[in-house]
Amino acid sequence: MRRFLPAILCFLMLTITPTFAREQSDAPDIEIIGFSPDGRYFAYEQYGYDLAAGALDAAVFVVDRTTNKQAKGFPFGFISTETDENGEPIRIGGHDIDLKKLQTEDEMPDLAKLRKIVRTRAAKKLAALHVTVQGRRIAGVPMTQRSPIDEKATPLKFVVWPTIPSAIPDQQLVYTLAVTVKDTIEDCVNAAPPKREIPMTFAMSAERTYPETKTVAKKDFSYPLPLAKEDCPAGIWISDIIAPPDAKQEKPVLLVVFLSQTWSSAVDGAQYRATFIEMPEGE
Repeated sequence: MRRFLPAILCFLMLTITPTFAREQSDAPDIEIIGFSPDGRYFAYEQYGYDLAAGALDAAVFVVDRTTNKQAKGFPFGFISTETDENGEPIRIGGHDIDLKKLQTEDEMPDLAKLRKIVRTRAAKKLAALHVTVQGRRIAGVPMTQRSPIDEKATPLKFVVWPTIPSAIPDQQLVYTLAVTVKDTIEDCVNAAPPKREIPMTFAMSAERTYPETKTVAKKDFSYPLPLAKEDCPAGIWISDIIAPPDAKQEKPVLLVVFLSQTWSSAVDGAQYRATFIEMPEGE
């Protein structure tokens, strides 16, 4: 059995399931840019425009493993959750991109042109962090998948290394990963809560299936999910688990990337976030 595990990126998309019909349904999309060779930095792009809510996203994010926060100068671009007093997108990351010059004939944001200029302006900053390496997808359930899969909230089970399905018991550790939101306000929608942070818990376990099925380790990781004033969460699911380059660290870690979607008075909000967590070590 391979006892040493590389660093693992767990790419999670966390989404909220509303309880009844909503005005808006489109979430932003995401594109994985990559890692630095040492696994310290992970970069992704968030983009999208929802006509119903006027939500515009075109931004590059970089997570620093040493702080579990955005690297200096990031995010870079425009984020739907960051607006001025008139509800207009504001610049994030210290750039001077003019949205008025990046509109279609219908005076709508030209997302293709905007994405191109954001990525171009961010390229030098990404190069300084040596973000050039792609990861390896291990497991997940994409948000766009509609085939029967029980539920998207079903905990994922995966192994780190490729394996061949057969009658021979798998000698690798089998990992389970699930996530929950805690301490939500009862009847949040009608409570109009203030700006706050609520704890999310990523629950991980390691299971040995040979010579017998046995849970050999468990670990929880808490992430403070920031919520804007009057925003309410409603549910989550994991979308992707991706292995980053091997940083030869002492303890294997996961980088959890998730989409947090909220709603407030018939207006949806969605935001990708990321954080590194340690995996449980089995026997």
